[in-house]
Amino acid sequence: TIIKNNNTLEYDWYHKPTFSERYLNFLSQHPISQKRGTIIGMVDRAFLLSVPKYHKKNLIFVVETLLNNDYPVDFIFNTINERLKSLIYNKTSKQKVMTETPVEVVKKSWFLVPFVSKISEKFKDITKNLNMSMAFFSLNKLNSFIKTHKDPLPNISKKNVVYKINCNDCDASYVGQTKRKLKTRITEHRNDIRKSNNNYSVITKHRLEHGHDFDWENTEIVDSERFLHRRRISEMLHIKLQKKWLKSTIRHRISTSRVHFNS
Repeated sequence: TIIKNNNTLEYDWYHKPTFSERYLNFLSQHPISQKRGTIIGMVDRAFLLSVPKYHKKNLIFVVETLLNNDYPVDFIFNTINERLKSLIYNKTSKQKVMTETPVEVVKKSWFLVPFVSKISEKFKDITKNLNMSMAFFSLNKLNSFIKTHKDPLPNISKKNVVYKINCNDCDASYVGQTKRKLKTRITEHRNDIRKSNNNYSVITKHRLEHGHDFDWENTEIVDSERFLHRRRISEMLHIKLQKKWLKSTIRHRISTSRVHFNS
């Protein structure tokens, strides 16, 4: 919030009218590092998004809000004190860096695992031996419980997906992945049969050899993944779920083969 005070402008931490004061609950199934991170984020906003005259008010708000979210008093104040010391240290360090020779920073390697209480923490010893840092992610995401009011995007307009197209005339199906809009990839599949040479795709060969066609209008999205290597793994997993493969598919290349018979 920007506040005009006489001839000067002040700023303060702004909260929307719909702000619920709900944060990550301390009793929730999340690693302690994420709960500590919640406090750190609030402290940063309280002090970095306001002028000093509002710091006390914001700090009281932070403590009260955390208490309402079941955070222990000792944990709250210990984390706040550590963060304030860090902010002060970082401020003085930046001033020193301005006058010193730049030092090359070594990039950290991270190991990401899903968080399961009393189990995931056991990976820490492994990552120490590998000279890596470990981070956790939650299996349950808020977007699986809280639905937005935006109109859903049609499947054919979605990007970064693994998709499946069924044959209209037999049990064959095709599994593929694309980073572009699905409708663009479907159009390419449909038009591949118009090539003047014989370098057809596996799906086109199936259409020509058997006189079949595919159910383009009901293409199914079996997974969504924005990272290419994860999308390719997902694609291969969905291919491997099938028990009966077309021979031409296996010869095409097993790492990207996609035409198969459903079991």
